[in-house]
Order: sequence, then structure tokens, then C-alpha cells
Amino acid sequence: MNDINFFHPAQVWQYNTRSGEESSKLTVLKIDELENDTIIHIRIDSINIGSGNYIGHMPFSAAAIEASVSGFVKHLNELPEFDAGYQQWKKEFDEGKAGYWKITVREAIDAVSKMLTDAE
Repeated sequence: MNDINFFHPAQVWQYNTRSGEESSKLTVLKIDELENDTIIHIRIDSINIGSGNYIGHMPFSAAAIEASVSGFVKHLNELPEFDAGYQQWKKEFDEGKAGYWKITVREAIDAVSKMLTDAE
């Protein structure tokens, strides 16, 4: 791909998933240009994470998303709600307290899953 302009909000993509989560998809929610990088905010559905089956907001570098996606699925007519999660992240990002993932989506889900398991 090598063209971050390829991604747009409301796109749904297949990505290289964890074993057993092959039906999982990611949805592009928003794209920011910050810190000389393109940050793509996504939602991930149909995963086994903690007590839930989705993550409503995760920010990634465009390179990480490019390395993760395996095929375009569809374009949604309406975005799922994500503003509260995004606003919290943006506030913390602006204060230097939050960042964004620069690893693949699968690796990030593994990391979040491990954090949730360790917290129990």
C-alpha cells in the first residue's frame, strides 16, 4: 500500500488476527496528523478480551495499520460511537501522558489482554 491516504474513516478491514479470532475486523474511526506521524484511531470487533468482545478505541501509527491489514471489507454508512474514548486519549496525549501503538494490531491486542489478565 505505502499510501496512508488509502485509509479513511468508516472503512472496515480484515487484519492478521490472533488464533481463534479470524472473524475479527477493525474499523477506521479517525485520522490525526500529530508529532510528524499519522495516527489512525480504530475500533476492533469480535475479539476475546477481558470480559468483552471489542475495544472501542485504540490509536496506532499508520505504519502499524499498514502492517496489520490484510483486506478491505466495506465502508460503513455511520461510524460507531468513539468520541468519549478519543477525547480522553487526546487530552492525555496533549499532556504527554498517552501515546499510540507502533506495533501490529494483533501484538497490541495481545499486550492489552496480558495487562487485563495480570490485573485480575
